[in-house]
Amino acid sequence: MMCDWASVGKICAKWLLFVLNGLCILIAVGTTIFAIVDIKVLNKYGDGAGHGTQSGDTLIIIVCLLLFAVAVFGCIGTAKENVKILCLYVGFLMLFLVVELLVAVYVAVQRYGLEFRVSESMRNQFFRNFTTEELAQHKKIWDDMQITYECCGLNGPEDYQAIRQPISISCCPRAFRAKTDYARHQFYQTCLESKSYFNVGCEDEILQEIRADEDWLIGVTIISSWFQAAQVLAAMWLSQMTKREAQFKQQTLRH
Repeated sequence: MMCDWASVGKICAKWLLFVLNGLCILIAVGTTIFAIVDIKVLNKYGDGAGHGTQSGDTLIIIVCLLLFAVAVFGCIGTAKENVKILCLYVGFLMLFLVVELLVAVYVAVQRYGLEFRVSESMRNQFFRNFTTEELAQHKKIWDDMQITYECCGLNGPEDYQAIRQPISISCCPRAFRAKTDYARHQFYQTCLESKSYFNVGCEDEILQEIRADEDWLIGVTIISSWFQAAQVLAAMWLSQMTKREAQFKQQTLRH
């Protein structure tokens, strides 16, 4: 019994499209959740610093919703083996590839600008002269930042010497979390004597977080683009095979 390679190829193309569309749906959902979380994270840097990048995250969410819709549309066309739907699906994918790459470039540029804005804002905030009323708020902001990112000062603990202040107690996590004033004082003295305070600057830690998010988004865009290129080829193959089958059936019925 001879194997019908055309039918086998058609079945493989269908299943490949279902799998790729399913992966695109997962990518769309995962990236949407990431973008929503990222918007909340950017609020830490202030409205002025994070505004442009938040618009980039909003664009990512819109693109992900469109990707979800296109993937579902492709699944419908694949299941029905409808040539018109498959042709529209291919057109949407090719258009989507261009839009996706443009959004990726826009987000990368915004992230690059965000690094400069955050760095400038942190430098101005750390070395600025504060009034007595502002000092408590400034201290709270930097205490939260240093404990969260396990960092000390702008570029390191020596920055506190530059502004003629003792190293912040939040650079010593055990002292900062101590329950009593006596324990806090003892842990702080031990921390200073042993130099066990955080040695990394907060600027480097925060910029590293921004760059990691950017690398993740660009990586997802590249992977998604490869998937979509494969979807275009598989959809074109399936539509051609479906056309040939329809033409063969018509010729058979005429004869």
